[in-house]
Amino acid sequence: MLHNVPLKPITGTFVNMLISDTGIVNAGLKEWEQDFQMMKAMGMDQIFVIRTEHERDGVHLSAEDPRSTTWPEDECLLDMVFRLADKYGMRLFLGGPIGITNLYSGDWLKEIDDTKRYYDRVMAKYAGHPCLQGIYVSLEALPWHFNFLDICREVLVYARKNFPAMKTFMSPSFGGPMGDMKTRYNPDTWVDIYGRYFFEKVAGLLDYCAPQDKITAPECSNGVIGDNGLKVWYEKVGELFRKCNIELWSNIETFQRPFPGHGEPPEVFRQADYRSLYMKLQEASPLVERIITYEFFSCMSPNTEWGSARRLLARYLEMIGKDPAIINEIYG
Repeated sequence: MLHNVPLKPITGTFVNMLISDTGIVNAGLKEWEQDFQMMKAMGMDQIFVIRTEHERDGVHLSAEDPRSTTWPEDECLLDMVFRLADKYGMRLFLGGPIGITNLYSGDWLKEIDDTKRYYDRVMAKYAGHPCLQGIYVSLEALPWHFNFLDICREVLVYARKNFPAMKTFMSPSFGGPMGDMKTRYNPDTWVDIYGRYFFEKVAGLLDYCAPQDKITAPECSNGVIGDNGLKVWYEKVGELFRKCNIELWSNIETFQRPFPGHGEPPEVFRQADYRSLYMKLQEASPLVERIITYEFFSCMSPNTEWGSARRLLARYLEMIGKDPAIINEIYG
């Protein structure tokens, strides 16, 4: 474990307007504006729209749903995110659609076609926004599952050809489940399989990749800090990315993955323990170019449903040398 390591600050966050796995927020324009003000004040300059269309069992959700705003300034939440990103000087990476029925039925070519048509329309719609600077490939690629890597590669090829000014970005997971769903990748197998089947093939197509760290518990026994295994992930994946000319970032999760001892039921993702966040910032800072998070709005914002998110934000500000008093100035 590293001691007295200068911490890189979190400089970007995902925004999730469709799937509420980290809690319902029910934010209005006032709350959204407060969150953008806070992000700007704490040094964030990037926002990643994780997905803008989501379909499951024939039911479609859209960030362009005109019923999603109760204020006159914006026709839909996606309009609002673009407007506020412009206002607060952020770079926006636009995620696309996910069609679960396409994936379950094995129709991965239709998923690619749907994604291409989506980007053709939405990139034209928001082309006038200065914040629009990148494309986020929304699938969290598993090499054995649903032709994810084929889909992701074709989306990257299409983006590079049709929107060459846009930077490209992905965020798969460290240590995801292998094809038997019982075992998980270690750094060597991840680098070998993902490298051969994906990253080597998209060298020149993918600019940035921020793996989800997936690690929760800050290892310590008898007062001695232990090795949580993150350093070797960053080192070995970083070596692969340098070979493929991909810039390594980190997607540090500010939600808590349930693990024994916390008493949380499965699939409940509350905000992280600040000690876990500190540990993960220490591990990532010397080895990555940027740190982003999933996600500020539901895990660190005082407006979220989880009460200790405000205190997580305060502890984080203390970690990076900023006065938590700014929270009261913005949120009251």
